[in-house]
Amino acid sequence: MAWFNEDVWDEWTRMHEEMDNLFDRVFRARTPFLGHGKGKELVKASQGFRMPVCQMHQTPKTVVTTFEIPGVDKGDIELNVSDNSIEVKVEKKQQKEVKKKGMYSYASTHRQFYRRVPFPVEVNADKATADYKDGVLTVEVPKTKVIEEKTKRIQIK
Repeated sequence: MAWFNEDVWDEWTRMHEEMDNLFDRVFRARTPFLGHGKGKELVKASQGFRMPVCQMHQTPKTVVTTFEIPGVDKGDIELNVSDNSIEVKVEKKQQKEVKKKGMYSYASTHRQFYRRVPFPVEVNADKATADYKDGVLTVEVPKTKVIEEKTKRIQIK
């Protein structure tokens, strides 16, 4: 009799991998001496920027990428899509000054986001579309080669 079913161990493994990815993103992006190869250039390019949460998935015909970029306007987002990667950069500065009789208030905020993600397959960057709603940027890029999955039933001996 097993104490746990297999799903528990699958979930444990998934959480372990997510924690590894989190530590990789935090330490490699913030400390140049831990970077490897091309990562060193990315560290210099993204210095001082926060890395937005990103998810990428494939449909049969497209690659869909979402970035969580809260609190910025659509006009502040710089989006670059190439045939091998997608890059998002946001820099937003706000200053608010209030002068009233007997009172002075000044507030300044500065938001920076940067993320570059390679595509897992070949895509057609010229036909990319993007939508920004409720702090989530969604980019959809069609694949250049649509691979149809062929399945064949195999009889087990």
